[in-house]
Amino acid sequence: MPASLDDLARCKVNYVELDGWKEDICNITEFKKLPTNAQTYITTIEKELGIPIVWVGTGPAREAMFQR
Repeated sequence: MPASLDDLARCKVNYVELDGWKEDICNITEFKKLPTNAQTYITTIEKELGIPIVWVGTGPAREAMFQR
């Protein structure tokens, strides 16, 4: 986060539009079993941030997560 409002005013937003998915992913425990658009969403975030995503949450339950 920028340190001041002046710095914040000079920031430029980079929007990336991605297609969504309608499949229920709550019980998925492997990256390769996610819908293609969900996989694309995760890999796009990794590329934009320049860091790997290690944990993926697929629902509200504590056990609805898997490690890549």
